[in-house]
Amino acid sequence: MNFDFSDDQRMLRDHARRFLSEAGDFHALRQTLISGDGYSQALWRQVSEQGWQGVAIAEAHGGLELGMLELCVLAEELGRVVAPVPFFNTVCLGAEVLKRCPGELSDNLLQRIVGGEVIVATGLVTPDQNWSESPFTFSNGTLSGRSAPLAYAGHADVAILPVLDQGQPALALLDLQNVERQPLSALDATVPFARLVLNDAPATLLCSGDDARRVMNRVVDQAAVLTAFEQLGGADAALEITRNYALERFTFGRAIGSYQAVKHKLADMAVKIELARSNAYYGAWALHDGSDEELSAAAALARLSAGEAYEYAAEECLHLHGGIGYTWEADCHFFYNRARLLVVSLGSSGAWVDRLLSDASLHALHS
Repeated sequence: MNFDFSDDQRMLRDHARRFLSEAGDFHALRQTLISGDGYSQALWRQVSEQGWQGVAIAEAHGGLELGMLELCVLAEELGRVVAPVPFFNTVCLGAEVLKRCPGELSDNLLQRIVGGEVIVATGLVTPDQNWSESPFTFSNGTLSGRSAPLAYAGHADVAILPVLDQGQPALALLDLQNVERQPLSALDATVPFARLVLNDAPATLLCSGDDARRVMNRVVDQAAVLTAFEQLGGADAALEITRNYALERFTFGRAIGSYQAVKHKLADMAVKIELARSNAYYGAWALHDGSDEELSAAAALARLSAGEAYEYAAEECLHLHGGIGYTWEADCHFFYNRARLLVVSLGSSGAWVDRLLSDASLHALHS
């Protein structure tokens, strides 16, 4: 069984890496933070011109209809440069919900996503949450409630939210034009968060009942795999800049990379990344060819191993740079902040461990 990407997918990866190394470098990232815009509008526009928003969206909606594997490739490269764009929330979450809740409204929004005309804030029900705990109640075509912190909610045009409709789970689409939004501080300043405060805000149900549960479960599993690829990209870049620094920084007449303690740290980073890559590739295969049960286990594996690899790589990137690694001028803090955010973005690690153990128990029972 071949888990590697195809030649075309590797060409997409190489092109994305070249493009982002120029358009999304860390100087541009600093300028985005200084500007206070919340995200890089210039990079978002350039990403749209590349057609990346439509990579996994059908041609009928104006997309490229390539598939989830190509989305994995792009997620890794965007993670490599800690890209300050709402790609994940809009494309990897919002568009995937809309694809699974067909209708005229969904079709129209998918076309706008492909054109880069809309940003979507998407709420999830993660493995450590229960739908019955949703803060939103849908009644007579309106929503009321206060959201948990939502990425890009302060800049989004629409939101897709898990809600309760007469006590039953449902997914609702909300126009954010006249909605109160409260900006919030976050672990990673390159990903702006806000809270939605709704009082009888007009909304539309996309799907409800068991359909809503199935859509949410699938999207969360997909998100775990795609986040793993984003974490891989960040971890790989953190290892690369740390290795380069270890070869350039001299103490007592020797490059610090020649010391055994530093070599071992770099080797540990590389081992964790390669293990995470194997699990992420398994997750990508499950996205493409696997059943829902296989995807559930593969997503948990990818989620756990990639999170551990990115956290370790980001921490050691800081440590091995010494005092300079903690300064604004060094790039280490970008990886550290993003690693800390991503490891909690889809629920606690303990909940994913429970999911993995549950899937393993069911598989053993059926076999």
